[in-house]
Formats: sequence, structure tokens, C-alpha cells
Amino acid sequence: MTDIQERLAALAIELPVLGAPRYAYEASVRWENMLWVSGQISRTASGEILRGCVGDTVAVAEGISAAETCALNLLARINEAVGLENVAQVLKLNIWVASSPDFVDQPTVADGASRLLHTVLGDAGRHARTALPSHVLPQGALVELDATIAVRG
Repeated sequence: MTDIQERLAALAIELPVLGAPRYAYEASVRWENMLWVSGQISRTASGEILRGCVGDTVAVAEGISAAETCALNLLARINEAVGLENVAQVLKLNIWVASSPDFVDQPTVADGASRLLHTVLGDAGRHARTALPSHVLPQGALVELDATIAVRG
């Protein structure tokens, strides 16, 4: 069992099984030692999409939870593409938060994803990040993120 598998087990985290993308794109693309993972929305393992608008219909705590859900989906995509043990470094996350016009604390919501990646991947989970507001996200999702990953081998 790898360190990452041990961390997941200790945290009682089971990665979701994700289906293929519904549209004309790849879930991830690898080029040499780089992996780009397409947008992962706040869809739970049971298929429910966490929806709403932070600052309007949803509290910050719910937004943080939705960001964590996105991060779990990201980890699942990385695992199916290259295996989590082959992550050299999460380089960059872009995170969009469905937000009311006056909500300006997207970084706090995004921290849900950032903290989970660091907890699971250790120092390899540290990353640069952009947290942006959006008035609407695909399928009404509360949060969406994508990532650029450096991989081993």
C-alpha cells in the first residue's frame, strides 16, 4: 500500500468512479511528463450535482464542501490517468465558484479543494491557484476546477 493509499484509507476517503465525458473532449490529456485534467464539477459519487450560488442560496461552508467534492473528482481522474503515486507536483488549479455579484471570498471556498489535495498528496499537492467568480457553471454546478499536473515517468 502506498503512502497516498494509506492517507486515503486513514481519512476514510474512497475515490469516486467517474464516467467518460458527455461532450467532445478528453477527461485528461498527457503529454510527456505533464497531465492536464479537464474541468471537474461538484458532482458527488452518487451523481448528485451540488448546485447553488455562494452569497445567495448557498453558505460558504457548502461551497467549501463542493470544492472538496471537485478535488475528489480530480484525484479520481488523475488516478485513472497515471495513478496518484505518479504525481510529482500539482502545478496549477483554476477554480470557479458560482457566486452572487457581491460575494468576494472565492479563495475561502477554493481552499476546500486546495487543503484536500495537500492532505492526500502531501507536498506534491501544493500548487499555484486562481479562484474566480462565475454567475453560472455547467449543469448549474456550485464549483468547477481544472488542473495542470507534473507526473513521474
